[in-house]
Amino acid sequence: DGSPMVAAVRAAARAAAPLRYFSAWFCPFAHRATLALEHHRGAVAYEWEEALGWEKRPPTGDEDFSARERKDWFYHWKSPGLLAANPQGMVPTLLETTSGRSVYESLLCIEFVDELAIERGSSAPSMLPSCPFERAAARLSAQRVNKEVCSAYYRVLVREDDAERRAGFAALCDGLRVFTSELRGDFWGGNSLGLVDCVLLPYAYRLYVLQHYRGDHFVVPSAGEEGLWERYHAWLERCLSLDYVARTMPDKVRYLEHVAKYAEGRARSKVGNAVRRGVAAHDYDDKLDGDDAR
Repeated sequence: DGSPMVAAVRAAARAAAPLRYFSAWFCPFAHRATLALEHHRGAVAYEWEEALGWEKRPPTGDEDFSARERKDWFYHWKSPGLLAANPQGMVPTLLETTSGRSVYESLLCIEFVDELAIERGSSAPSMLPSCPFERAAARLSAQRVNKEVCSAYYRVLVREDDAERRAGFAALCDGLRVFTSELRGDFWGGNSLGLVDCVLLPYAYRLYVLQHYRGDHFVVPSAGEEGLWERYHAWLERCLSLDYVARTMPDKVRYLEHVAKYAEGRARSKVGNAVRRGVAAHDYDDKLDGDDAR
């Protein structure tokens, strides 16, 4: 729409103070919000702050969970700005610097960015369907992907028992089957990247990690099941062919080095602690699984 009103809305969006985006290059949860921000980059300006890192500390001997090698543990370092905006210290966190208001949790951040962008006259398609029933279906699918695929990724990576890892990988593949069966076009919701795609994509890209650390039994099939796996891989290739998506992807070698601390049982993060404790990654408890939990 080239109307003067739309042009004025877009000009106001460009003039708005950029959001402060507390993120971490390695975090697939934060990666979801990055995809939404890049999808709507022309309407929602942001300033990235690398707000989550790692520091080594020696084991105390009081830990509830044993590492296979008694090397130093890795604990999260969190920036003061992140902790001020979100006391839980989780990424992604989006901060409106002029008001101090913040939004966090990855699925909420995607929807927030999308709503803000549409309000500001974004030229990119919305990441959610316009029909309320379809929006509800997208949210349900996004939650299912988060529980069935993304949490299973950590089960394979963190748990030490091979049977548990295999069960986790089977659950992950089942989740990919459901996702693929729901594709309604080039992407989950049709012809453009949307909410459900953004929830899965950071993990779909990172699945090569499982083969590297856990072996050839943990490779997503390349073909079969009446073309289902071909459709899944075609979806992934379409996503990665988008310039604004491709530039957000972490270097594979660098990410392998980062995620080794999870594969070796030495990452003391909420997700790592929860999975070692025997619960799903999405069911972490801020108190029981806090970064300093013993």
